[in-house]
Amino acid sequence: MMRCALIALAAALVATPALANDTEAQIALGGLIFEKNDQISMDAEDLFLSLDKVRVRYTYTNHSSAPITLLVAFPLPAVPLPGADPEWTEVAYPDWGQIDMETRVDGKVVGLMRIDIAKVAGADVDKRLKELGWPARHWEDPDFLARINALPDAEKFALTGEGLLAMDEDEPGRVRPFWSVETSFVRTQTFPPGVPITVEHSYTPMQGGTVASALDREYRGQALAPDSDYTTRFCVDDAFLRGYDRKRYKSDGAKNYNVFPVEGWIGYTLSPGANWRGPIGRFRLTVDKGYADRLVSLCMDGLRKISPTRFEVIKTDYEPTHDLDVLFVTFAPTEGGQ
Repeated sequence: MMRCALIALAAALVATPALANDTEAQIALGGLIFEKNDQISMDAEDLFLSLDKVRVRYTYTNHSSAPITLLVAFPLPAVPLPGADPEWTEVAYPDWGQIDMETRVDGKVVGLMRIDIAKVAGADVDKRLKELGWPARHWEDPDFLARINALPDAEKFALTGEGLLAMDEDEPGRVRPFWSVETSFVRTQTFPPGVPITVEHSYTPMQGGTVASALDREYRGQALAPDSDYTTRFCVDDAFLRGYDRKRYKSDGAKNYNVFPVEGWIGYTLSPGANWRGPIGRFRLTVDKGYADRLVSLCMDGLRKISPTRFEVIKTDYEPTHDLDVLFVTFAPTEGGQ
């Protein structure tokens, strides 16, 4: 049971999308390139994270003497390779249309264009896929696996050599796609000289989760290994575990079967926010856990509780050094209990 719980946790984390900070982009040979900009500063970022909604509001200033027009990208996490984890061959591919992305500039809704880039070992393979007549988002084509497995063996072998396909270890002779897909919402944005502008994004996060937890006492030792996700991505600490145990166990130490821990995870990519001129002038993070008795954990120093459900941190001259992954644990009532 411990092994199954940890496999489920690892697989769901692989599939959990982490939405991201704005960063400057350009269309260039090799795909979408994210670059630093030394003329435009991110003066403020106000980020709100919850399981149901993510909102972020930026303030930018162009410090040059002339307007600057850029292609600005909001990158989404790369769709992972199918079967990247040998213990987990089924990958739940995200439908980015479900996030209801909205962007406003100085309060006015602006249009966004979606760009998908297929990559193998970091190299853009879009042109090659078009030559083959293959879709980058292959998981949206229900017949695609049958098509590639109907290819002659010699062609399968050649395409495997290119890195586009991989042999299926569970079914000899069968192949599967072996490219990742990086998606960004992009727009052109003009920054007038010396005039701050605000950009706001809001969307519904696509969360990962389980209907179990490896934090129960009988699994906890392995789950909290120094290199585990609980430790490195969520920074689960003793205070969190004490809150967990108060819900999960009775006063005599017996497990409380009247509740069941349900985990939810969301992520947010902060690192592209470091691509602008200088540090982020004022960074404010608010995390809302939704229910007072729900637990939350993430790696961010300085968080303080400001309401029964909300936590906040404010930083000045902030330079992100890591991205955010947030763990929520809800204790759902069970029927019948023990």
